[in-house]
Amino acid sequence: MENEISWEAFEYEFNPKSNNWFWVIWILALGLSVMFYLLGNIVFGILILVAVFSISVFASRKPDLMIIRLNSKKIIIKNKEIDLDDLESFWIENQKILFKSLKKLSPYIIIPLSSRADVEEIRDYLLEYLEEEELHESILQIFLEKIWS
Repeated sequence: MENEISWEAFEYEFNPKSNNWFWVIWILALGLSVMFYLLGNIVFGILILVAVFSISVFASRKPDLMIIRLNSKKIIIKNKEIDLDDLESFWIENQKILFKSLKKLSPYIIIPLSSRADVEEIRDYLLEYLEEEELHESILQIFLEKIWS
């Protein structure tokens, strides 16, 4: 088996938002901010505006192309390293690799696969170091992906 497998993938699937999408969230945010101002909660109104500004910036940002490398000791995504010893199992589904982590604060790590990545080669490579266990994304993760699209 090779010493290292690598592939390129985007951080997330980019779905361009229409101008109407931005109008709707800003009109809602301004309405809520005015309502909280009238109710005397100015700080929460400002917090809503800051949150919608952050959402708008993130929604218009295109994903970076990441180089993902997998070797016998770790997974390297851009400059972040994840030790295979910190992982319990993996599952490949829907062009993603789901890893079950031993850490309680981040139970699942999801890494995208590109259409050019050899899924069977990656699966065979991972089987040498980790157990394969059927895993699924959380309902919240799936819900957020659906409404964000």
